[in-house]
Amino acid sequence: MERRRQIRAIAVHTVRVSTVAALLLLIPSPRRDRPRSDDGASPPSIERIQPFLPTASVVEGTKDANGFWTVKDAEGVSLARVARTLPEAADVIGYRGPTEAMILLDRDYQLIGVDLIDSADTEEHVTAVENDDAFFEQFRNWTWTGPEPGTNVDAVSGATLTSLALAKGVLRRIGGDLPSLVFPDAVTLEELQEWFPDASARRVEGDRVIALDRAGQELGSVIRTGPLSDSIIGYQGPTELLIQVEPAGAAEDSEPPPMTVADIKIRSSFDNEPYVRYCKTEYGFWALFEGRTLAGLADMDLEAERVEGVSGATMTSMAIAETLVASAGRIQVRQQQREQAVQAGGSTWSNWRHRVIDALEMRITAADIGCVLVLCLIPLFRMRGWFRHHRIRRLWLVAVIAVIGIWSGNLISMALVAGWSGGGIAWRLAPALAAIAIVAFVAPVGWKSNPYCNHLCPHGALQQLLRPHHKSKRYWKPPARMMAVLKFLPGTTLVIGYLTLLWSPTTDLSSWEPFHAYLYRIASWTALTLAGVTLLFSAFVPMGYCRLGCPTGRLLDHLRRSAGSDRVQVADGVAIGLLVAAVLLR
Repeated sequence: MERRRQIRAIAVHTVRVSTVAALLLLIPSPRRDRPRSDDGASPPSIERIQPFLPTASVVEGTKDANGFWTVKDAEGVSLARVARTLPEAADVIGYRGPTEAMILLDRDYQLIGVDLIDSADTEEHVTAVENDDAFFEQFRNWTWTGPEPGTNVDAVSGATLTSLALAKGVLRRIGGDLPSLVFPDAVTLEELQEWFPDASARRVEGDRVIALDRAGQELGSVIRTGPLSDSIIGYQGPTELLIQVEPAGAAEDSEPPPMTVADIKIRSSFDNEPYVRYCKTEYGFWALFEGRTLAGLADMDLEAERVEGVSGATMTSMAIAETLVASAGRIQVRQQQREQAVQAGGSTWSNWRHRVIDALEMRITAADIGCVLVLCLIPLFRMRGWFRHHRIRRLWLVAVIAVIGIWSGNLISMALVAGWSGGGIAWRLAPALAAIAIVAFVAPVGWKSNPYCNHLCPHGALQQLLRPHHKSKRYWKPPARMMAVLKFLPGTTLVIGYLTLLWSPTTDLSSWEPFHAYLYRIASWTALTLAGVTLLFSAFVPMGYCRLGCPTGRLLDHLRRSAGSDRVQVADGVAIGLLVAAVLLR
């Protein structure tokens, strides 16, 4: 009988946990209600640009090869380039979701300014970032390749996740080699289909533009010479070429095989049409370069090999030949720089930019270390039984309030759970908060304990310190009818919150709980007032908010293994009903 009950308890608890996990995974991303920001199809408004460039008048509707729009004045003179960080940085999650920024570069590719366009994070976080001029001022020292070596990205106090997500998005959006100002247009899918008719998508990888079929398999690749060499002049100007390349045999020693020139086409030219046409139809001229590896093309001596060009279009054809050699040489130099960067452990500008991104992705602060230390001490305190000692327990509560609450503000809330469930966990930007969240949700499932509510929640710690003794004059026991109503409040709040997110993913649930007050640098008076009221209530009703008001605590308690885990509860039926609603809406 006991064995059967244990099996039933495991089965019921597994279904219960699986249902909650499915509910969390089905929370839609806050980006769903922001299609304009996410697709990056339209440039930032001229009104957003003019504070940085007062003479700006119009933004051209066509992007260049790097996805930047050109900003011009009233006379049509190019002033700068502007871009949005989405969709490239759509997976950079802050407190609740991605943050989109505008990046403005001058003609020398120096950052003129960065501005926050939109964010899925809470209003307090966003407002704090928008009002911090010093945070945005630090971007003015950046170039196209990122900040100078040794630069630290300073986050906005109280809005760390939002501000760092914005900074990381900027780094994601810039970088690499400067694009060609003469030939700014990216290779189109239609151009790839001239070589690869089955191409349905394209991917840029280093110097190559790779054609992909519907299954995402590589069909082949091309290289355009515009970003590599656009200063070699023929009769009237430079010529841009497309070079189809393919692997030359099998790779050796786990190295990628060298790339061979399979075909060459003139893409655009500033030379006169007759000369360009002569070059296009002179097949013997192109045969001089086809079949060579890129390394061999880079080493090609045009004079020694007596390359004389095309009769009647000598200057144009020789400029094309020199462009091919110079472009291949540039590719070889880049390859050597990448290899040296790996060997040197990051001495180049490009590698430094990636090191900055890595530093942002795994940003460990003193507050993070303090929070992790608190987490690590829980098993020791439980094993030693120190949580049962009154004085040690009070010291622990004070430490939790100071470290997790006031110092770091790493509290679990409905807003955080909803944001991270719909958009992904920001464990790189907030490793300690991610660790606390993992402990909060994993421990109740596997063990009969709720360490977050019992030992880690600063708001719960304050309530424990304020808890009135049952003989105290301020001790108050609410009437039975009131208790009967209040005990349904946390679960009801959870249900309403979840349904609200299904219909409106951008809804900010942080105002539904008092935990935002611990981000006191940016907390609104509403959050501070709610925190004060709940603590005042708990000063008369022991653990009043934890027991009768906290939806996050109710969720964690629902996941906790207990003696009644073998029994199907009303909450299980509600959860399954929510799951059906979520599936239907998706």
